Amino acid sequence: MASVVLRLRANGPELVETGRDVWYARGPLITFGEPEITFLKARASESERRRSRICAHVSPSALVHEMLIAHHRTCYVRPHRHPEKAESLLVVQGRARAVFFDDAGAVESVVELSEPPHGTFAYHVGAGRYHSLLIESDWLIFLEVGQGPFATTSSMFPEWAPDGSDPAAARDFERRVASDVVRILGR
Repeated sequence: MASVVLRLRANGPELVETGRDVWYARGPLITFGEPEITFLKARASESERRRSRICAHVSPSALVHEMLIAHHRTCYVRPHRHPEKAESLLVVQGRARAVFFDDAGAVESVVELSEPPHGTFAYHVGAGRYHSLLIESDWLIFLEVGQGPFATTSSMFPEWAPDGSDPAAARDFERRVASDVVRILGR
């Protein structure tokens, strides 16, 4: 299969499709703006998983991974942890609740996230902590930065959360978590 290469604006980076809703930006200077956000929303709208990303790092083997990511409200973010890697997330557009779990799946803490200047807009989570997102706006656009290189073993998924292959089970899980979040936040 041939790669698809796009340029969204005259001086912007080239975008190279790598499959599974992932694009790599190529060029001497990578910038993100409204054209990239519009592009990601369109790609995510067409995606079964309702998400898409543009990677600013050169390859999965890069030591630092920087990604502009779009998730639709209906996107299921399976709880996961990175046993040996930290992760930072910065909201560009939208609202979500970042949920942090203990090893048994109980909600330990919640961070309400929103685009600046409306409150907390970023978090950094250390290695080994289960986390997920409950998306509250139609779209959540965020910049994620984490340690590379990428490996399929970089993320661990708990048995107490559905894998997303059954949409009804994922929605039921999200409803249970949202109920716990309301109890913790008192609203």
